[in-house]
Amino acid sequence: MCIYTFPVHNFPSATQAALKLSRADSASSTTTVRRAARGDAGSILGLVAPYAAQGLMLPRTLEEIAVRIDNYVVAMDADGDILACAALEEYSPSLAEVSSVAVAPAHHGQGLGSQVVLGVERLARARDIEELFALSLTDKFFLSLSYKPTTIARYPEKLARYDTLSKSGVEIVPKGCFQKTLGKSWSAPVLVEHVAKPTRQKRKVG
Repeated sequence: MCIYTFPVHNFPSATQAALKLSRADSASSTTTVRRAARGDAGSILGLVAPYAAQGLMLPRTLEEIAVRIDNYVVAMDADGDILACAALEEYSPSLAEVSSVAVAPAHHGQGLGSQVVLGVERLARARDIEELFALSLTDKFFLSLSYKPTTIARYPEKLARYDTLSKSGVEIVPKGCFQKTLGKSWSAPVLVEHVAKPTRQKRKVG
């Protein structure tokens, strides 16, 4: 079970601020998805640093994470350990990127990456951001969250940032680009990993 602890502006009442996310294979433990706090900066760095070292993610310093901590969403287990994170990178009042999606290796395959991305989407809606884009080396992840393939050329702001980083010596790994337009209405997402196949009923003869 996953619980979202921060509200979004278009909920009809405050009583719906906490959202439980059901899963077909949910375990007894509870994962909480929440806005990151300043004290989470070190844990977030510990999640993203290994991916950055492999060139899979742009590098972040502890100071950079701390300054932007209000843009991060984290997934926390019942013991308070940060298991996954994602960030909202704003480019304009209507456009932002879903970035820094990282999951602790021991917890891959549990849907935590999807949960923090959904949390970032909630944060974007609360800020009235209309369009999100994301870059990824794999197609399946963002496609499963209703993002559509697009081209990075659509986002000159990102290209300009890449150019600046490249000139400073940062190697830029080409990635696929995905886009999602956030509608005005919103309903609680349900993550389902395993769908039971319907059983055919035998027809009675005679």
